[in-house]
Amino acid sequence: DSNNDGLPDFRDPNNDVPVEPDQVLSPNNDGINDVWVIDGIEAYPNNVVAVYNRWGNKVFEVKGYNNNDRAWGGESEIGVILGQRRVPDGTYFFIIDLGDGSKPKSGYVVVKN
Repeated sequence: DSNNDGLPDFRDPNNDVPVEPDQVLSPNNDGINDVWVIDGIEAYPNNVVAVYNRWGNKVFEVKGYNNNDRAWGGESEIGVILGQRRVPDGTYFFIIDLGDGSKPKSGYVVVKN
């Protein structure tokens, strides 16, 4: 257990799998880019993904992001929500903690409804 996570090294997730988040989300129910896809995230089941608006307010957070039922579809799920839950068009910032002791990944995703 070289990383002291309580799992023997042979049971640790494959840390060689690259994690590549899409940079575009268009949650308009056309079946294309309706959910924010993070390629490779399934290899890191202990991940925590958070998304912030341009003012630094968290709009989404989930442990165990999986591109399916635990994925961001462009809705605000945290804090005060006025009117619709769908976030407005714009640039949103993310932090992805893979949960494996590595440095968190950060970047942006553009939402175009």
